[in-house]
Amino acid sequence: MTKTLRELFVNRVRQSDIFSRMLEGQTRRRIMVITAGAGLGKSWLLRLFAIEATNRKLPLAQLDFADGQAYDGLALVLRCRDSFGAEHFAAVDQAISDSTTARISLAASGASAPVNVSIGNENSLTSSSINISDIGNTVVRDNAFYIQSDNSILRQAIEDRINGAFFESLELLTAQSRVVFLFDTYERNSLENERWSSSTADRWIVGQVLTRIRDGKLPNAIVVLAGRRAPEFGVEWNETLGTISLDLLECGHVTEYLRERRGLANISDEQAQVLCQAVAGNPQVMGLIGDNLEQAARPKVQDDEW
Repeated sequence: MTKTLRELFVNRVRQSDIFSRMLEGQTRRRIMVITAGAGLGKSWLLRLFAIEATNRKLPLAQLDFADGQAYDGLALVLRCRDSFGAEHFAAVDQAISDSTTARISLAASGASAPVNVSIGNENSLTSSSINISDIGNTVVRDNAFYIQSDNSILRQAIEDRINGAFFESLELLTAQSRVVFLFDTYERNSLENERWSSSTADRWIVGQVLTRIRDGKLPNAIVVLAGRRAPEFGVEWNETLGTISLDLLECGHVTEYLRERRGLANISDEQAQVLCQAVAGNPQVMGLIGDNLEQAARPKVQDDEW
């Protein structure tokens, strides 16, 4: 019988308990930063967090920066809007609709008169794709949202308007419920390997989301950042943000996983010691070994005649 993710977990009880306390408001900290090396189970842990948030029917935005997408602030706004439920963000749709009104100046007898041309309809733009070109060469799209403009002031004004509408709506949503942001593979948000150099996505997450949580503007928002590296946070974050690491697994945890979680009870103590040395405490390697041993224990299926 297929086991659930929670049933397969070992030695991550402390992290799971802390996350549950965050959801229940039993700790003052509402931002968790998880840093750990490759293969130590960061993504698995975030998947477990996502399951718990979903079971509690909490609005959840889960994003893995390993997906290869290039995220700026507006792309993150739309991704989070759709994850939390577009029905809560009508103000964002309205801001987009207002921004997709092309203004054309027509000359008549030496005089010019402004004419407003409305693009789209009165409905939400969540599934629309809109291209608009005006004198400033501005392009605005929703489902693949980006803005191109020769006028940097115009672009910034559009971004600020949509961003402001998003956080106004988010504040209303957090007044009704906890909301959860889960950001995985966060090291991808540094532009340099040797030192942390913030990407546009990191600046939006820290400057817009985390800062609002720290300043009390999103009191019911919970955020988890997980990655091999993360930005450094000063002492002003201590009341709101906490860091946590993932240690290598001990041999007892490896043995528990293989015997009890994967149903390989016939593994002897000597075999368990050898497997512990092979795993070297790495959960990813442990999972692969468990998969292979479980597969080897199954009855072989004969191929059809060809």
